[in-house]
This record gives sequence, structure tokens and C-alpha cells, in this order.
Amino acid sequence: MVTQIKANLDNGLQTHWNLVAGLNNAVQGKHFTDSQKLCESISSLEQIFCTDMYGSRVMLLDAQGTAYLREGAVGIWNDVTHLIGENKQHTFVSETDNIDGCYLVFAQELDHPVTMGEDDIRFTHVVLLKDIQTLKQYYTTTAYGGNAATYIIKKNGTMAYFDANDGDVISARNIYKALKEVEYVQGQSFDTVKEKLEREGIATENVLLNQTEYYYCLTTLENYDMMLMLLIPADYVAVSTMDMMDSTLWIMMIFMSIMALMFLMAVVSFIKVQRSSQMVKIEQETNRELNRLRLEAEAANSAKSVFLNNMSHDIRTPMNAIIGFTNIALKQKPKPEVKACLDKISDSSEHLLTLINDVLDISRIESGKIQFSPVPVDITEVADTVVNVTYGFMSNRNLTFRCNLEEPETRYMLADAVRLREILVNILGNAVKFTNDGGTITFDASYHPSADKRHMIVHYRIADTGVGMREDFVEHIFDEFSQEESSARTQYKGTGLGMAITKRYVDLMGGTIRVESKKGKGSTFIVDIPMELTDESKIQKRDISADSKNLTGVKVLMAEDNDLNAEIAMIQLEELGIQVTRAADGKEVVRIFTENPSGTFDVILMDIMMPEMNGYEATAAIRGLTSRSDALNIPILAMTANAFAEDVQASLEAGMNGHLSKPIVMDEVVKAIARNINR
Repeated sequence: MVTQIKANLDNGLQTHWNLVAGLNNAVQGKHFTDSQKLCESISSLEQIFCTDMYGSRVMLLDAQGTAYLREGAVGIWNDVTHLIGENKQHTFVSETDNIDGCYLVFAQELDHPVTMGEDDIRFTHVVLLKDIQTLKQYYTTTAYGGNAATYIIKKNGTMAYFDANDGDVISARNIYKALKEVEYVQGQSFDTVKEKLEREGIATENVLLNQTEYYYCLTTLENYDMMLMLLIPADYVAVSTMDMMDSTLWIMMIFMSIMALMFLMAVVSFIKVQRSSQMVKIEQETNRELNRLRLEAEAANSAKSVFLNNMSHDIRTPMNAIIGFTNIALKQKPKPEVKACLDKISDSSEHLLTLINDVLDISRIESGKIQFSPVPVDITEVADTVVNVTYGFMSNRNLTFRCNLEEPETRYMLADAVRLREILVNILGNAVKFTNDGGTITFDASYHPSADKRHMIVHYRIADTGVGMREDFVEHIFDEFSQEESSARTQYKGTGLGMAITKRYVDLMGGTIRVESKKGKGSTFIVDIPMELTDESKIQKRDISADSKNLTGVKVLMAEDNDLNAEIAMIQLEELGIQVTRAADGKEVVRIFTENPSGTFDVILMDIMMPEMNGYEATAAIRGLTSRSDALNIPILAMTANAFAEDVQASLEAGMNGHLSKPIVMDEVVKAIARNINR
């Protein structure tokens, strides 16, 4: 029974170590501007990893031993001395004044420390605090008629927790001290028991407590700073033993009778029993392995979104180099055969970037980081843009494209134009992809009254005469990574995420999407999205003059730590007559700006993730130069591989004037510079 309880505890506690591994992956290496952001992140981690389900909570420890929970800092943690040593993982029982309650601690040294604030306060450990009372599920036993009491004891003998139907028989805070003072039935002493415990890891003895004889068993829990003790009335041990002996004898008599009657079948029966036993053992091992893999998969899945967001910057940086140098090479009037190769590299790079964006988008949708942000737009311009993009898809294709675009009574509505275009482009792009030459694609846009006068239902219908889909696959068209035939990946490129992203976007907008399809006949997609009406005065007008402004002689200060990215940008900007001065990190861009007189530079292009000082900090330092007349007014544009909506917002909040995402599109860079310089 003790062995089974130990096994239950080991399995349960290993589950919590898997959870700690996921927390380590999710938080390591991050930087938080202040303690409020840090605590908000702790709260978010508890929600993502469902720590309430495990009766646990998350804590971060800085290098000075100060503990931070989701509620804030709670002071120097009294048990920080347990973390001293070479081990990166520590498990022990904690009961301190800082944190109410008694907890089993799972402490992991971070592979890459977390930092906070301008002083870069270092956080060295992530800690999972498990309420000791929630361990009950692992050591509760119904053996001996439910009369066995279970104790969890610290190494110094102090009781951490106990579970018993009849209350605490020992009634002492220090169990070791109580066991020294009781009377031993066989003349032994607790010192003898403790020696055996230290030597063999388990020790048993009979003692008298309140004139009643009890049997107790002490055992160490390997890898954990605690002990397990079972305390059972001796009468129940004797009764259970006699019952077991009677049952054994009765079973043996029946078994012998059966063996006598079935002697001729004994060998066959033996083989069958052996095989059955092996199958049961294999099944049990398989189930344990599947359960372990399930827990690891859950922890890995929770950390996936955090990992992909962090990888976005590292993925886009080399993509910027590939696309940028390809475009530069194409401008050098290469030989036809070289140009053909460069065109293929450019097409493949754009396709790879699309696949990367799909994977990152679906991850961010799953993590709830993408929000629906409607702004006033001319809804007809969205459809017109989609039509132009579709004609681009159909270049070198023999397809008929029919458009029926209704003119609404009110053209101005609140919509997320970027994601609405992506919805329609995804569907139309698939229509072009899956329709053979000679086929027809139809795009209809119409507008219908809603339940109230402030809203309108925007109705889109996209039909094609393409290859169509089987009825059983139509039900899974919006599943992630779904493709009707695996062999289709060779003919039709894609990740199988386009329709999944489309469905998520439609859901975010409160709309509906449905599909009708027949194999060999084609497919029809119908999208209905409710939109709030607005008026033309709220539409933000585009500065058309910026598109054609001459930038010759414009002086740019560019902060970029990556040599390849810097070379690409400088070549393309200098081709336009722009004078570029490069800084290799945030500190250098602040130094160069400070050392040159006002008016030296017209605009600053600022990378975000840089050594020494990041782009946000460098921008704050420049804006804070009160002695410079141009410090507050010089345009600062983020030019970074951080490409998500919250990155754009962070750039604006840091004091920048705009945000450009890598891989850079030089036309967009030029337009952004032209809009912001005072000429």
C-alpha cells in the first residue's frame, strides 16, 4: 500500500514538473517595464496553464529573493535559502509568513532570466506553489477499512498535512518528537527506527497511543524534501491479515480443484494466462505513456503561442534579407537566365512569407491576441481593392471573372478593412487556385437592412466552377491544416490554414460564413457581416501628395543592429538620393543624434529589438532631450520585424510617428518618410 501511494505521489508531482517546464518556456528572457506588467503576466500565465485546476499558483523570484505573485510583491521569501546549491530544480514544503497557507514548492531556475524596469531587475526562478491539501487525491487510501491515517512530514519532523477519518491521533506539531516519547511494544526506540529509515528508506514499528496499539510505517520520498507516514490501528492490521489469509486459502482450494479437473488443459491455460498478463501489462504501460504524453502536449500547446510570437522577429529578419537582396539584384539588369532565377526566388520568398504569416496568425487567434478593431471606411473601396488583387491572381490564367458590386445607400461603415480584405482575398485566391483554365469565378457584393437602422448586413457571395469538394470534406473545410487530399499539396500550395483564419476573422466580426460545394462542379462561399453605419466626415483621408514627393537630399538616421538588414535598407534608400547614417544599436543612435546639431537629420528609422538599448528606450531618450529643439518634433518611424497590432501600438505609445514591418516594402517606407518630413 505504501509503495502504491508513493507511486501515486511521484506520478502526480511529475505532472507538476511538466507544468513548471511550460512556465519556464513561456516566461524566460522576457522584459517587463514595471511590476504591474510583471504581475499581469503572472495572472495571464495562471489562466493559460489552468493552475487553479491543479490547486496551484505561480510566483517569480528576483535575484534578491523578493517574491512576486499576481497580487504584487510580498517581500523577501523566507524559504529562499532552499534554492542555494548547484541544482536547478528544488522541491520542498513551505509555510512562511509571506504567503498564507502551506505549499509544496516546485522551484525552477530560469534558463534565461526575466528582467524588469529601467534597472533591469533580474528574476532568476519561476516557482509553482501547490496547496499541500490538494495532495490528498494522491495519498488517500481505503485500505484497512478506511482507518489508515496518512501524514506528510517535513525532513525536520514537522507535520505539513495529515488525512484521517478519526482525527489526528498523535496531536503533535513535530511527529518525530512525538514518536520519541511514545511506548514501543517490542522494546524498540525511535532512534532505531530512524537509523533503519536512513539506511533502507523505509521503517516500521508498533507503538501504544492512548492505550491503543498502532502500527506505523515511515518512508522517504525520493527527490522531495518530505516524508510519508501511515498510522494504522494494530487490530485492523490483524483483521486485514486474517481476511487476506482466509481469502488466499479459499482461492487456493478452488484453484487446486479446478486444476485437478482440467489437468489436460493446464498447459494451454497457462499460455493463455501468460499472454493475457502480458497484454494487460502492455496496455497499462501504454495508457501511462499516453497520459504522460497528453500532459506534456497540453503544456507544450499552452507555450506554443508565446514561442511563435517570440519567433516572429527571428523569422522575419532573414526573410527581409532574402527579399531585399533579391529586389536589389533585379534592379541591376541581370541576364535573362539570371533574372528568371531571381524572379523564382522572389515568388518563392513571397509565398514563404505568406505561409509564415498564416502560421503566426492562427497562433495569435488561438491565444486571443487578435482583436476586432473597426474604423470608419468606404466599404465599396474594400470590394474594389479585392477585385484588383484578384485580377493580379489571374495573370497568365484563362479565367472569366464576373463582378456584381451593388452600390449601397450609405457607403461609410465601421469595419476592420484589413481583415475584411483578407477574408475575401483568401476565398477568391482559393477560387483562382482551384479553378481550371476556361472556368468562371463570380464575386457579388450586396447590402441588406439589419434589425435596427444603425446597422447594415454586408453580403458577399463568391462562386466558382472549379474542382469542388466532397460532401464529407465540406464539414471540415474550416479546420486547421485541412486539405482534401494530401497529394494536392504538390499541385496546390498552402498550409491548410487559410480557411481556418478566414472563419476566425468572420467570427470576430460577429458574422457568418457558409459553403456549398459539389465535387467536379465548383464551390460557393457566402459571407454575411453586420456593420455599423457612419458618415464620410469620419473617414481618414490619404495624403496622395506623399506618393510622388521627391526625397533627394533627405537625411536619415537609421538604427539597425543586423548588418544584412542595414545594407539592404541603405542601398535602396540611397538609390532614391536619400543620405543615410547608420547606428548599430539604441545607444549609438542616441549618441549620434545628440552629437550632431539640430536639423542634421530629417527622420529617424528605428529598429526595436537591439542590444544595449532597444528602440522604445532609444526613442524615449531622444524625446527626453529637453536641450534640443528638434528632439520632440523629429519623425521617428519604427522599422522592425515585430509585425503585430500590439507592436504597432507599442511603437506609437513610445513616442514614434509610425510603424513599418519587415520584410520592408520600399514603396511603403518612402511613403511613410514623405508623409512625416516637413518639406
